[in-house]
Amino acid sequence: MRAVKIGLLIFTILITILLFLMSLIIFLEEKNFGKSVSTFFFLGCASAFSIYFHLKTLSYYPLFIFGKTIEEISKKYWALHIAFGLINLLLGIGLLFLIPLSNTIMIGTILKLLSISLCVFGLTTLWEVYQLNQFVSIYKRRKAQQKSIEEIQGTPHSK
Repeated sequence: MRAVKIGLLIFTILITILLFLMSLIIFLEEKNFGKSVSTFFFLGCASAFSIYFHLKTLSYYPLFIFGKTIEEISKKYWALHIAFGLINLLLGIGLLFLIPLSNTIMIGTILKLLSISLCVFGLTTLWEVYQLNQFVSIYKRRKAQQKSIEEIQGTPHSK
């Protein structure tokens, strides 16, 4: 699971760099902050928040060790990360509809590869968030049970 997390982090960093470069190139050509520039820019921002989420949750792995202390992450970052995964999935599905409109076999092939890559990336991101959420839920439940047992026994509990 940690390898998946690192792979997602690397791929997200690459996507972020590409999105910001694309928005910069379009901005320099159009000389205004129009729809296309703002779309790429805000997608880049969403992927930057996703990088932050990956870096903050990297210490959670491996997921089966419950004795460690984990840092609580704001629900905003969870929501932004889920949104990033959904955006990639929907973007990949949307590109599938452009394949019949492509003029050449090469463009069609590139669209297929890009579409499949984005769909797999989006689904993997969402699956990883689900697994992470399951771990955090179990972790919180175990910590609460441990605290209750320690209170009943009269022993001081540790954070």
